[in-house]
Amino acid sequence: MLELMLSALKADAMLAALPVYHQSSPSGCRYPNIVYNVISDVPALHADNQEIQSRITVRIHIVTRDGSHHAIYKVLNSVMKKLGFMRVQATELYEDNLKIKVIDYRIGVDS
Repeated sequence: MLELMLSALKADAMLAALPVYHQSSPSGCRYPNIVYNVISDVPALHADNQEIQSRITVRIHIVTRDGSHHAIYKVLNSVMKKLGFMRVQATELYEDNLKIKVIDYRIGVDS
């Protein structure tokens, strides 16, 4: 599922121009950028003692210096919805002179 998500991000002209990192952005990277990680992968549906579906939650950070994340967020949200993800929550953080939009997306995946 993550490979599909990364391919979809690269397929969009606006998002393809942004660096995308797993878990954290390296020191000295350019902004804005996108950071993603899986924060939850839990069983969601069982039958006959077998897991047949899991629920995956992906957390995406849009990291900016100036808070200009609104246009990126709109496009990202559209891409994720088309992939079948549901937005669970969104918030904004300010850390080390960076303005970060944090969004959690959830999807059910057949095992």
